[in-house]
Amino acid sequence: MKQVMIVTPEFGKDKGGIQNWMYFVQKLLSFKGWKTEVYAYKEDHLLEKLGLLLTSKVYFLATWKMSFFIFPVLLSSKRTFFIFVHGNDILRLNMFQKKWIRYLCGKSKVHFIANSKAVATLFYKGIEHNVDLVQPPFMEIINHNLKIKCEMKCAFLTVSRLVKRKNIQSIIRALHRLKKEGLDFHYYIAGDGEEKRDIISLVKNLSMENEVEILGRVSEDRKKSLYKRSNYFLLPSIYDAADGSIEGYGIVFIEANSYGLPVLSGNTGGMTEAVIDEVSGLHCDGSVDDIFEKITKMLNIKFDVEALYQYAKKHDFRVQQSFMNFIEKKIDE
Repeated sequence: MKQVMIVTPEFGKDKGGIQNWMYFVQKLLSFKGWKTEVYAYKEDHLLEKLGLLLTSKVYFLATWKMSFFIFPVLLSSKRTFFIFVHGNDILRLNMFQKKWIRYLCGKSKVHFIANSKAVATLFYKGIEHNVDLVQPPFMEIINHNLKIKCEMKCAFLTVSRLVKRKNIQSIIRALHRLKKEGLDFHYYIAGDGEEKRDIISLVKNLSMENEVEILGRVSEDRKKSLYKRSNYFLLPSIYDAADGSIEGYGIVFIEANSYGLPVLSGNTGGMTEAVIDEVSGLHCDGSVDDIFEKITKMLNIKFDVEALYQYAKKHDFRVQQSFMNFIEKKIDE
């Protein structure tokens, strides 16, 4: 039985981003019969996991920064390391950080895995090395009852951290224009974050309290209910150059597709790989004008709900055999 140590900031399917991906990496490895241990440095006590951190033979690192937790064993030629790259972690690197990542790239048993071709390109531009594998994130896809929709009016949904990059205020402004054109809709916003107060203020200023419902952080059961009662998923994220923040892929789009929801995404980072334009959703440039135009277009497209679900199923953790083949090959080399 192969044994693996996963090193990550946090761990859990409700954490979002790389933490979520590591959760399903662990699920996949366990599904394949591997024994896995997890050290989440923000949640676990280092001393309790120190022995495993120092003695494991195979390591999965959520980002290159996790390499500092296992620095002594990086010198070993008998251990194998897989480092995941997801976007924000390779933006705005200083000289020391670039040199450290290049050092890691030069080690024969260290392998970098990017979550999209766009992130792989960013990695090459910044580090001047290619990643070893491009692997979109995966999750658990459940066969939902796709026919149940409880809303009498058009229902839009966003599930996200409420931060500038997610561009939620632009969605609200575009929906305000649609309201003035006579569209009867309801817009659910699930999530929390630093922009929540500004979003609430904008909704009030535009007199959209009857159309926009800001729910805050929701439970998994509540989130499932929201997906089932909604018609479209909106998250036209933008590249926030000031904060060095980009959407590396966007597994939330896949989650929405699994419930039969077409999605509106941005057109930067890995989103254009996660969302197939005019098949699983639409891309936009994130401006209010383009969000308005693309929502209008979405309302006039008859998306194939079963095709959305089948596309999402390709991201199920249980069918990631090519990923497993790569991992096993590199361990055996």
